[in-house]
Amino acid sequence: MRRTERFVWAIVIGMTASCGGAAGTSAPLPSGSSGSGSTSNSIAVDDNFFSPNSTTVPTGTTVTWTWGGAVRHNVTFDDGAASPTQLAGGFTRTFSAAGTFKYHCTVHGTIMSGVITVQ
Repeated sequence: MRRTERFVWAIVIGMTASCGGAAGTSAPLPSGSSGSGSTSNSIAVDDNFFSPNSTTVPTGTTVTWTWGGAVRHNVTFDDGAASPTQLAGGFTRTFSAAGTFKYHCTVHGTIMSGVITVQ
């Protein structure tokens, strides 16, 4: 391997290693990623993503969505329940029955979607 190639690889490896975060912190999950493993009942509504976008909660749990960012969004469930389209504030829904509840932002469509699994 030539010296220039080794130098480029050293930079790439160094940059990759520096992308790890501090323990106990996590980056928001984009809407297309899996939120599997999440048991949070708090969901951030940010610019074009929900974080986490997928979570599992026990029956009877109230889930809270809290708006951030600079763009208006809503939380609209496939079963018809919906929040207003808003820039700030919150929305809550209590899940009294087990099931899978899909939701999305009608402003941004399926690119901004999520799932609540109630067990």
